[in-house]
Amino acid sequence: MNTTIWTARITVFLYLTGMGLRLTGNRPRLAKAVWTIGFLMLIAHVAAAFHFIHHWSHTAAWVRTAEQTEQRLGWYCGGGIWFNYLFLVIWGIDVLLLWSKIRPSKVLTIMQTYLAFIVVNATAVFGPIWWIPVMIVTGIILGLLIARRSQAPTWNDR
Repeated sequence: MNTTIWTARITVFLYLTGMGLRLTGNRPRLAKAVWTIGFLMLIAHVAAAFHFIHHWSHTAAWVRTAEQTEQRLGWYCGGGIWFNYLFLVIWGIDVLLLWSKIRPSKVLTIMQTYLAFIVVNATAVFGPIWWIPVMIVTGIILGLLIARRSQAPTWNDR
C-alpha cells in the first residue's frame, strides 16, 4: 500500500508542477518532460493499486472505490473508478498531443478542466486531510498564473 500512496503523491506533485510550468510558458521542454513523467507515474500508481490492493480485479477496485466514497461522502457507489480510467486515458491523449504538437485548443480546454477536476477531487476528497489546504494554496497559485496570461493557455511547445 505504501507504493500505491507514494506513487499517487508523486503523480499529483508532477501534475501540479507540470501544469505550473506549462502555464508560465518559460521552460517548455522541462514542462513537457515533467508532464510526461507525471503520466508515467500515474501508470505506475494504477499498476501498484491493482497489484497490491485490488489483486488485478476490476470488481475489487469498484468495491474499494464504493467503500471509500461511502466513508467520505455517505454514498455507496463505485462508479468513480470509471472517472479514474477516463483520467488515465485523457492524460495519455494529452501527452501524445503534446509530443505530436497537435494542440486543438477547445478540446484541450475540456481535457485540462477534467484533469484538474479529478486531481482536486482525488486529493481534497479522497486524500489525507492535510491535502485540503495544500490544494487550496495550489489552486490559488495556478489560478493566478492563468489570470496573468493575456490569452487562454495554448500549451504550445514553442
